[in-house]
Amino acid sequence: MEEQLLGRPAQDLLTPADRAAFRGQRLLVTGAGGSVGSELARQLAASRPARLTLVDHSEYALFTVERELRARYEGLEIEALLCDVTRRVDMRAACRRARPHAIYHAAAYKHVPIAEASIVPAVRVNVLGAVEAAVAARESGGRFVLVSSDKAAQPRSVMGATKRLAEMAVLAMVSATFRPLAVRFGNILGSSGSLVEIMARSVREGRNIPLTHPDATRFFMTAAEAASLVLKADLIGGRGTVYWLDMGEPLRIGDLVERFLACAAAAGHPRVGTDVIGLRAGEKMREELTIQGLAMRSTAHRKIWAARQPTVDQERLARALRALRRAVAAGDAARALLALESAIDGYSPSAAAWAAARETDVRARNQGQTRVAGSRATA
Repeated sequence: MEEQLLGRPAQDLLTPADRAAFRGQRLLVTGAGGSVGSELARQLAASRPARLTLVDHSEYALFTVERELRARYEGLEIEALLCDVTRRVDMRAACRRARPHAIYHAAAYKHVPIAEASIVPAVRVNVLGAVEAAVAARESGGRFVLVSSDKAAQPRSVMGATKRLAEMAVLAMVSATFRPLAVRFGNILGSSGSLVEIMARSVREGRNIPLTHPDATRFFMTAAEAASLVLKADLIGGRGTVYWLDMGEPLRIGDLVERFLACAAAAGHPRVGTDVIGLRAGEKMREELTIQGLAMRSTAHRKIWAARQPTVDQERLARALRALRRAVAAGDAARALLALESAIDGYSPSAAAWAAARETDVRARNQGQTRVAGSRATA
């Protein structure tokens, strides 16, 4: 069904020689229980590394992917570690234990509407978590690949802004001894919370499919394509570089829904309708893969494009990261938005994000006053 929905063949980017290159290496995947992280873990496990370390903050997700891989790849050395990527002590401990040749950082919050309303958690995980993972990789001597998003191109959402700032911060750490790179994805078909998952549930339950806008366009790829792109980019190398896959023309959402309904009808499911709900805060009519001074150039693989990170004002970046750390420590959503806005040219937070920030900050102040009043009453 994936190729029917995409309207193009799924692309296998890795050759047998590529897969053999990972044999005997010690490899670590963050967010290993998620849609992309688990597929990365599967493809790496199939390459028979010396050791595969799976990192996630979700115990159940970690248990599930570890159990699957142990059953499928008997004898492979696998270690599952509960870890908060935003805590430097956790990431350092994981890297000291794993001694990875490479870290693939897939841990992130990805849903645009949720990040738009949950600004501090999105900043903490997507930006500061990426920085802590990269610092741990640099200290351990490993390569580092950041999983990013097409929403980082000219971001209009908190999610996109956090992914763009993560790119800037991680790629700015490049040195003669440290080789970070980033990979931008389109939307992953069938990932947790994706449109395909929503459509499948709607069809099963006989309900209309909620559709943001039929003319909105998005880039789509399979989880296997996403994982193989990460690994191929790692093999291509290139310090301070952003990679992305040529996925052809972006797909109109209305067309994707029609293709899905045709597949569902062929499988015997009654046709359901659609409810147009409109674009939500932070969402764009059209996604881009590159902008903000990133000029596409070809690579050794005809379907993979790359761009060198433009020069970043290091002091401006450092100020933004310091401000974000203070905002996260204080739970100050408005300050976090201001720091994102100051760091990323062209980014203006949505009205909904500002409203959510104000509501979050008022609630935090009220809770603080309640605690103080309670402490005084107890005294």
